[in-house]
Amino acid sequence: MKFAMHATKLVVRDVEAAERFYCALGMTVVNRNTGGEKEVHQQQSWLSSTGAEGEHILILTKFLELPEPKDPSYPGEIWLCFMVEDVEATCATVEAGGGHVVRAGEDRPEHSVRAAVVADNEGHFIELVGPMKV
Repeated sequence: MKFAMHATKLVVRDVEAAERFYCALGMTVVNRNTGGEKEVHQQQSWLSSTGAEGEHILILTKFLELPEPKDPSYPGEIWLCFMVEDVEATCATVEAGGGHVVRAGEDRPEHSVRAAVVADNEGHFIELVGPMKV
């Protein structure tokens, strides 16, 4: 059986605000839609790193007939992980977009990367991974 990751769905309270946040990080809108019915009636924004539909998609979704999700608490149930060119510059972009730094960037020689943990504008956790400082 062939297997491939298609998408990650992130349940948010405000699709438009979440879309602005992730686009500021460099993602591109692939599609927007509202569909489904009853408990699966959803407003969605589909994003990818290039705008192409054939790569892994981040789907920002709001279930319109269900209560808003609770604020995530550290360490949360799931983290998004993004490979970035500059961990500190991306942390600054996160803060400018209404998110915050949970753990500042630090070199992780055991993984040959620099890593930080941030939270988006709704509190979802994101691990930023980039090159180590020389």
